[in-house]
Amino acid sequence: MSAFKALNVESDNESEDEIDNTKEIQIEEALKLYQTALKFHSEGPQSFQQAVDAYKALFESEIFKYTESLSEFKRHELFGESLVFDSILQDDFDVGPAQLAGANESAPNTLPQILHLSYKNHGQFMLETMQHWLHQHRAIPPPEAKAHIVGALAYFAEALDKEDTDLDLWIRTASVAAQIGSQRITRFCLEAVLDGDDELVDSILRLPGLEEGFAGQQLREVVTKLEDNLSLMQAPLVSMKPKKFSETLKRRLNPYPSFPLPSEYTKIENSFSLTGQPEPIVLTTTKWDWAGVGEVILHHFMAEQTGYIELPAGSSITFLIPPGASVEENNELDTAPPPEESMNIVPREETSQPEIYVSATMTAGTDVPSGKNAVDDEMESQEKSAPSKNDNGGSATPQDSAPSQSRKRSTDSAGLPETAEGGRLRSKRIRGREKVTETSTGVDSAGADLAKQLADQLWPFVHADQCLSEVVNEMFGKLGVQGLGSPQKLRELVLGPVSDTLTCESIDKTACDMFTAVQFGVPTIAAVLLSAEPVDLGGLSREAGLNAFLGHSKSSISQACAKPILGSQRLGVFAQTINDEWLSLKEVAFAWLEKLLLPGSIPCPNDSRQSNKSSYMSYRWAEDLKRHLVQVIVNFDDFVYERLLDRISKLDAGMLEDRLQSKDHKLSNYDASQIEMVETLFELHLDIYSLIKHPNSGVDTNTQIVQLDRLERWSVLARDAMQLRSACTPNNRLDDLALRHIWASVFQMSVNDEVQPERVLYAMAELKTIFQSLEGRVIEVQNNAVMPELSIAAVDRELARINMKDFFLKVFDQDEKDPVAVIESLEPILEPSQESDPIIEISGDEQDNVDSQSSSTFGYSENLSRPSPSQEMKHFLDSATVSLRNSLWQRLREAYEAIEYFPKVISCYLRSIETLVSDFKSSTYQDCALPERHSKMFQRLRTVDEIIGKIVQMARSDKTAFDCLSYEHLQTSMTAISEVLRILSAANIFEDMLRVGQYTVPRLDGLPHGTFPTITGKLHDMQLRAWILQYYLLREGISQTSSAFATPIDDQFEFLRHVHHAAGVRGFCHHAGKQFLRLAKDEILRLDDVIDGNNRDNELSQVLYDLYGLKTFIDPLDCQEFGSAPDLLDKKTATQLLPFILSQAEKINIKDLPKTDLKVSIDKVHGALGRPKTNEDISLNRKILTSYFKSPINPISLFTCLKGIGSLSTKHISVEVALAASKGWHFLMGNIALNKFRSQKRLTPGPTEDLNFAQAFFLQDLEYSVERWETWYRLAQANDTQLEESVSWNADKMNNNSVELVHYQRAAIHCYAMAVACAVRDANAGLQTVAKVSQMYTDFGNRIYASSREPFNMTAFNLRDTEQKYYSGTVIYQQAPFAPLSVYTAWKFASVLFKRAISGKPDKWWNYYMLGKCLWKMYCANADASLAAAFRLDTFQPAKGPNWEDIVDTFVSAIETLPEKKERGREPILEPHYKLVSIVHKLFQRRAIDYVKGEQILQHTSYSQNISGPENSDDWERYIIGVLKALRAADKSSWHHRIIARSAHVIYDDSNDMMVAHGAKHELTQQMFTKTMTVQVWKPEHERPGRHFVYTSRYTKFFVHLLDQTGDKVNLEALARRVRRKQTDFFEHSKLWQELCLRYLKFLRRVGKIPDGHEDAAFKAINHDDFSVQSLRLEAWCQDPTTQHPVLDVLRDVIELKRLNNGLMKPLLLDDLIGDTYGLLYTTIGPSLPPLPSEQPQQPPQQLQPGMPHLSVQNPGGMVPVSSLMQTQVDGPADASLNPNTPFSMYHPSQLLQGQQPEPVPRSRAKTVGRREIQRKAEACAAKPAGIVTPSLTTIPIRSPPTGAHTQIPIPTRPSPEKPSDESGTGQTTEQLQIPNSGTVTAAASVTNAESSAPGSVHDNDDDADDESELSELDESEVQEIAHEINIAHSSHGHGRQGVNVVAKPFFPNLMANKENPDSTAGSSAS
Repeated sequence: MSAFKALNVESDNESEDEIDNTKEIQIEEALKLYQTALKFHSEGPQSFQQAVDAYKALFESEIFKYTESLSEFKRHELFGESLVFDSILQDDFDVGPAQLAGANESAPNTLPQILHLSYKNHGQFMLETMQHWLHQHRAIPPPEAKAHIVGALAYFAEALDKEDTDLDLWIRTASVAAQIGSQRITRFCLEAVLDGDDELVDSILRLPGLEEGFAGQQLREVVTKLEDNLSLMQAPLVSMKPKKFSETLKRRLNPYPSFPLPSEYTKIENSFSLTGQPEPIVLTTTKWDWAGVGEVILHHFMAEQTGYIELPAGSSITFLIPPGASVEENNELDTAPPPEESMNIVPREETSQPEIYVSATMTAGTDVPSGKNAVDDEMESQEKSAPSKNDNGGSATPQDSAPSQSRKRSTDSAGLPETAEGGRLRSKRIRGREKVTETSTGVDSAGADLAKQLADQLWPFVHADQCLSEVVNEMFGKLGVQGLGSPQKLRELVLGPVSDTLTCESIDKTACDMFTAVQFGVPTIAAVLLSAEPVDLGGLSREAGLNAFLGHSKSSISQACAKPILGSQRLGVFAQTINDEWLSLKEVAFAWLEKLLLPGSIPCPNDSRQSNKSSYMSYRWAEDLKRHLVQVIVNFDDFVYERLLDRISKLDAGMLEDRLQSKDHKLSNYDASQIEMVETLFELHLDIYSLIKHPNSGVDTNTQIVQLDRLERWSVLARDAMQLRSACTPNNRLDDLALRHIWASVFQMSVNDEVQPERVLYAMAELKTIFQSLEGRVIEVQNNAVMPELSIAAVDRELARINMKDFFLKVFDQDEKDPVAVIESLEPILEPSQESDPIIEISGDEQDNVDSQSSSTFGYSENLSRPSPSQEMKHFLDSATVSLRNSLWQRLREAYEAIEYFPKVISCYLRSIETLVSDFKSSTYQDCALPERHSKMFQRLRTVDEIIGKIVQMARSDKTAFDCLSYEHLQTSMTAISEVLRILSAANIFEDMLRVGQYTVPRLDGLPHGTFPTITGKLHDMQLRAWILQYYLLREGISQTSSAFATPIDDQFEFLRHVHHAAGVRGFCHHAGKQFLRLAKDEILRLDDVIDGNNRDNELSQVLYDLYGLKTFIDPLDCQEFGSAPDLLDKKTATQLLPFILSQAEKINIKDLPKTDLKVSIDKVHGALGRPKTNEDISLNRKILTSYFKSPINPISLFTCLKGIGSLSTKHISVEVALAASKGWHFLMGNIALNKFRSQKRLTPGPTEDLNFAQAFFLQDLEYSVERWETWYRLAQANDTQLEESVSWNADKMNNNSVELVHYQRAAIHCYAMAVACAVRDANAGLQTVAKVSQMYTDFGNRIYASSREPFNMTAFNLRDTEQKYYSGTVIYQQAPFAPLSVYTAWKFASVLFKRAISGKPDKWWNYYMLGKCLWKMYCANADASLAAAFRLDTFQPAKGPNWEDIVDTFVSAIETLPEKKERGREPILEPHYKLVSIVHKLFQRRAIDYVKGEQILQHTSYSQNISGPENSDDWERYIIGVLKALRAADKSSWHHRIIARSAHVIYDDSNDMMVAHGAKHELTQQMFTKTMTVQVWKPEHERPGRHFVYTSRYTKFFVHLLDQTGDKVNLEALARRVRRKQTDFFEHSKLWQELCLRYLKFLRRVGKIPDGHEDAAFKAINHDDFSVQSLRLEAWCQDPTTQHPVLDVLRDVIELKRLNNGLMKPLLLDDLIGDTYGLLYTTIGPSLPPLPSEQPQQPPQQLQPGMPHLSVQNPGGMVPVSSLMQTQVDGPADASLNPNTPFSMYHPSQLLQGQQPEPVPRSRAKTVGRREIQRKAEACAAKPAGIVTPSLTTIPIRSPPTGAHTQIPIPTRPSPEKPSDESGTGQTTEQLQIPNSGTVTAAASVTNAESSAPGSVHDNDDDADDESELSELDESEVQEIAHEINIAHSSHGHGRQGVNVVAKPFFPNLMANKENPDSTAGSSAS
């Protein structure tokens, strides 16, 4: 189903399904209408009237308006070659079947089926209604019957077009065609029954179907009766046997039993026996005037001649007189309508017709009916019939049925132009009443409101026209040119009453004709403007000119006649006379001719002298009347000639009879009128023959011969009649009729080829003599084209034409090859400036030709006194037609083209335009009928447009195009173009009314709906091309009269601007191929000196938007939508637009530019420019620049740049190679990209593509020229921004000493130096430039100062080893090329830059602030150097530097120049205030000032106002802290971290006691360090990038010192974790971490009282076995959950720190503390621990068999001692014997049993304790007890990875005299069982404990996941075994061992003191 759609909502996504649904609904509705009509049809005669209405409604449905519903012929006629027949009816629309009332057949379900059945049933219905009429009335008038049958046949044809397989319909059509006598159609239909698509006809004939057989038999009989023996001898008829059908079967197979079979028609006759009595035939005229009567007579005659109608014998002709027509003679003369209005009278409704169900207007000439019009013509009753559908009334003439075709007639054989008939256009009075349409729905509004609303809607168009006319008229007035006139006057004229249009003069009447033509859609518009034939200004113009010269074109003299136009005068009387009598058609035609040609029949009302003259002499005939009269006298020539011959013969007989009786025969008025009528007919036949005689007339030779025969026959008859007249009145002088006869006879000789030219000349001379004797009598024969005027002048013209015939034949000769001769011949007679020419030498040979012909051939020229040829030709051309004069100009133009002199070519073109336009103001044009004026107007305008197009094309390509234009020529040409524009503006007025809804779009009959916009588009093209030419002419006029124009550039700009606006508001400024827009673009770009620059830029922006869619407006509201589709921007145009785009970009803040539409346009232009071509010089310049950026910074170049010295030696690049760069385009693109990046507020690091683009663009700009200081400056800013982006977000690159940072610094400093040098040399003194230069000094100073300070530390100025150069002397050596810049010099140089910045911007606080910082650094450097020298007792001569007063004044100035009023929501600027406070405090600390002076200085800051001053020096701290607190209070967002840090330092620096440390710590923990030790230090707005991380590291170091001093172990541990995780948040993170670790280790050693080097003292002389036993006891003790000991806590903390370190710092110090801590536990706690349960005595071991190694004794539980699992590799031989000096107490009792063995086995020496084992034991002890349950968090492994490569600070190492480097002492050990993977048990225990009870404070952040490492996988049984042993030990000893502190001393403690311990050495090296 179709969805509901609001009328006021436009949908952009309507699917095809919705459209298809709508079509399906329409088909369903049509199907219902079809069923209704079929129902009434089937009910019989009683429902025929309802059937008529139902069929009418059916054919009015939408489906009959579809394109696919038209017949194939009609579609081809409408759409031509563009029609695709295969796809017209492809879509079938399935419609559900509907119930048919009383019908057995199924309903049609597709569109073709509905169409087929509708047409078929309606045709059948027409035949049934006719049969019903015959049944009731017994007879039917033949015309109506014939029309009825033809109508049915037409519907059958439409049905067969939709479905050609309906055999029954073919047979019915054959029967119907036979009834009208068309054997051809009958035969075709019968053959169609036998036709097949897949089989031959003969195979079909053998089918048993009755229909095929019946059709074949009928076809055979028809062919036999036609005597077509050839067809009978061919297949299939030759193989068909004659068959005999019974009469019953024939009646059964006959589709119409009441009609005979097709084969029974033996001749072309009407099948009905309708032999009625003769009756009057009523003829209805389409227009009630004499032309309309002649037209209907001709139509009826042609219908009879072609056999369309057959009238009963003796039928008469009558005319249907309109109700308003007068039939009285007295009132006839004053009722004639005005000539213009009479042509537009709407025909009135016809009177009643015979009461029949269908109208009789369907005649034999009817086209196939379609849709609503056909149904109306067939079904409407007489009361409801519309005039446009019933024009012919009861006429039986074969006129078209469709309204669009009934009024359209083709041209006649005389070649007269086709005109529109009356009835198409309604009169203006009627149209005036329909102008205003009701716009409101159901609400009556006041007339004033409607008028105001209309005026408001029209205001943009009216205002645009008014402004344009004012500007143009003013300019043209200075040139003496007629302007456009008043647009308001023209608007009132075309919209006003008809009377105003009729009385208007000059070109306005043509403008009104344009308005009328466009308003009513005159078909002439489409025929002319949409014609595909090109306007040929060459060959065709020659033919037209030659035709005009030879007299074959229509003369303009007849149109110049002032006589009235014949309308309908006395027509009513004539019609009533005809109706009263019983006359045949020929008699009526003759009576019509008599009325027009007999004298006195239609007397002239305004001139009594013309009362006895015929309308031929007293009236002017309209074109259609003349055409119809010519056709009547040609078609009825025999009848007319016989009638008049009979009358003249009777006159002759009467005269003879009177002469026999010796009587004078007096010529009666009747006889005189007959003679004049004969003469008139003779003249008319002469006119006809003269027009068709020319070879190019298009009339065939036979017709010309026939017409010549008629002319001669009428010539003889006229001569006889005139002789009879002369015989009757012998004394009568030469009257007008006699002169006419003489003139016609002479002109008959001129058109007769058999007559010699000399005879014609003699006759002309004699004729001239006759008229000279009559004292210059002039006779007007305005209705004859050959002899419109009889006078001496006319004779002279004809003589001149004859004399110049050879000349013109030569001029228009197609084979003429001498253009110079043509120029010399034509130019003197054509150019109006050549007035006093001598006798024209027509050409050298040609003049001789003429003279020789004149003397030898004619032989009479000596006796003829005629003017010179030049005068004759000018005389001739003055009265010549427009076609002739235009042809001569075109011939002259062709001659100039041949010699390629184009300025004269344009001059000839302009003269042609003047000639064509002047015709619009001539009476020849204005006196024509309206349709003819329309035709002429559009033909002329099309020719003018073609000429203008050629002129514009030439003017665009040739700068000298208008060199040959004189001032007078320029004036006339501009006037002509202005008149053309005024005519075309009338079409604009109509379109304006159309836009506001006052008019509707006119319907062009027979053309598609989109034709009218196409027509208006053509008119718009003409208009724009005319404006273009007018601009060229205006520009030429300004150049010729420059003194008359004060501001010529502004005048030209205003012209273009107003034309663009006037065309733009109407939406056609882009027409004519956008030629005007391109002209406006080029010209406005050229006119760059307009006074109002803003208007110029806005107009150019609008032009660019219309052309290319570029929005270059400064204010987006200035952009107007003119409906122009943008074109692609090409490279040439983009290059042309660069200066304008750059100027527009300068008007917008560069920071706002990326947000505007101008940026989008800039990108489009840049894309159109394309990639620049590679160039060797540009590539070399690029290499020079990139090398310069990377080169080290020479201090001398920095100093010299301040003097303007400094440049690079680059190649010169020409402008042609780098056009975009030369205009600064790359600089603009780079500046946009740079500011786009810098204006973004970024919270996270992002891409830097914009910066890369900016650097690339700036580099391209410098490749062209290195002297552009701002490009250097912006490139420096780009590098600065890259540097800032690299150090703003993290300290990674700073910590890694990235080379990239050095590169950015060097590139920026180099660019700043070059920028300063170029600026000093070249910068102008403008305010904007001074501000930019000042900012450049500021940025340069910032860069120098920032590079000298942390985090950069002068790295950019230092020289790398690779940058040192090689020098050759006695030897080749490497040395630095120059001394790097020192830090003091850098500060001094920066101070100079800031001083220059202050001179340019003295009100900028930042310059003073940075200058003060530079001066302070310099002051401190000098002061520190003095102190250092004094400390060394050296003499120091300080450099001349600033004093503290200068520094203080600078910061005071910075405070004073701060913005007075802060922006809302913006924090105050505190930097100068803080810096002043900080420096004053430092000066006080340096003893440079006292407290009184410090207070005075701090009074300059507002934050010290409410704080009482210090009373003495001791009170200074209180005072300065108060000021700092005031600053902190102003810093509401706590961004200024330095204030907090300074407060802490003020508190702490003077005293280092504990309370002061707590105070400083308190200051820092308020906002900077949180409880979780998160460092909250943010970057303030004015802090240098990267400086934030420096301060963070400083604050952290200071805070670590405070935590260490205050003993805050918890926060120190938390801070360590935080610092370790946040490596990228701290500058020099590795150094910070090492310092923190050293502090922390010292803190732990101090807290746990761990002596340094205790590890060596504890484990140096301990036996490994004893160590294993005791370490196992110590491990069990440490794993006890109840164990608490400070040393154990230290051990755990340091192991945790080692895990946290994860190799960042070398673990040597960590391992030392671990070893010392474990040694302290081993020596203090270990000896007091009781043995473990596993150490209890066991049963003696079993006797080992000899040769087997002795195993250690195992415990009863079978568990392996932990000490045996902790064996490590030691030095010494594996089989070393026991040391005999080993004390006995060092061995286990079980080991003593070895000496009791009978055969002792040699054992390896005793192993010592290594450092790795000690580390593992310590880690095992540090693990949390298993009983302590902690949250399962991420753990840190105990195994440290290899130490990474980090920057290390020097670590003081402790001396170890008691720990020798070689600890490889020997000893004897018992042989034990070696277990693989020694040490894994301890590791497993440590891991188990760590996993179960790891401290959660260490791993409270996911960042610690990086510190993890893999753990060794342990066997589960081993882990369980160790845990079980530990639990047994705990349960055995309980808590009693805590009180035992037994130290077991060896017997020989110093025995191994001096021995080297290889394990310790190995462990140290491994660490």
